[in-house]
Amino acid sequence: MPFHDLIDQRHASALLQRALRSGHIAHAYLFVGPSGVGRMAAARAFAQALLCATAADDGCGRCGACHKIESGTHPDLRIISPGRTESGAERRAVGIDQIRALKHEAAYPPYEARWKVFIVEDAEAMRAEAANSLLKVLEEPPPGIVIILTAESTAGVLPTLVSRAQLVRFSFVPASEIARALTERSGVPAERARFLAALAGGRVGAALAAAAAGDEVFERRAGVVKTLAAVAGGDAVTRLDAADAIARQKDDVERWLDIALLWVRDVVVWQETHDPALLVNLDARASVAEWAGRVSGERLRRTADAIEAAKADVRRNLNARLVLEVLFASAAPA
Repeated sequence: MPFHDLIDQRHASALLQRALRSGHIAHAYLFVGPSGVGRMAAARAFAQALLCATAADDGCGRCGACHKIESGTHPDLRIISPGRTESGAERRAVGIDQIRALKHEAAYPPYEARWKVFIVEDAEAMRAEAANSLLKVLEEPPPGIVIILTAESTAGVLPTLVSRAQLVRFSFVPASEIARALTERSGVPAERARFLAALAGGRVGAALAAAAAGDEVFERRAGVVKTLAAVAGGDAVTRLDAADAIARQKDDVERWLDIALLWVRDVVVWQETHDPALLVNLDARASVAEWAGRVSGERLRRTADAIEAAKADVRRNLNARLVLEVLFASAAPA
């Protein structure tokens, strides 16, 4: 992926391309930012530009080196991910054996290009022994070697690693940028793209995955709206059953709350403005308008506040079923 295909992250792209144009390439970089915002895409773009036969500030996408990077067969690019151990167990972080293999490969010059590039994922999760072993490479880097580390923040990364790498920061991507990319690159209708972009919360990766899943997210939204309606018109047993059913989804509880909040927010917006340009659920405009005509603004705001509180409680690892029971009790008619 060349730089011009990245979604937003203009500051990071400009910094890296300026280094490519000047020829002042650091031996190590630390790409820091939330997961899913494009750190790995940028790392691949930087690697492609470094290895591209044109030696310009972006990969040409046409030369043999670029084709090899696209197919994952370039001998001068290594991506080190947690993966699995030799016994088949799933790793939570890059291990000492993987770093030792990196050090062994780094001792040899590039095979084809001017550089040999290593991308190490989730540097903040590495154990101390792996981080210290990697530090030895950064302290005395072999010529022609570029190591790119990715991490969500510098807090979990060994301070001496941070000090020996050039920091490149990544931020959440605006929903408008994500929506445009979904429409232009993935063919998602603009009305649907707006909802997927908002739900992604600034994470391009999440939006692309949702788009690839087809109708799955929209079917989930339909289920959320159906549950909200049932809870609003049901009795205590209905609310308890709904809380139990959603709590059983475990990792999807927070996503359920995100969808619910976007829906309630749109109903309030429609009540106050009747402006479709402000809707996130634009593809469901008719249903939003129907809700706006039968549910009071006061009740909707109370529900929105309760959802926000529930999201905060879920992040604090409180019991999901109890959190949802409180939420649905708050959303019930006064």
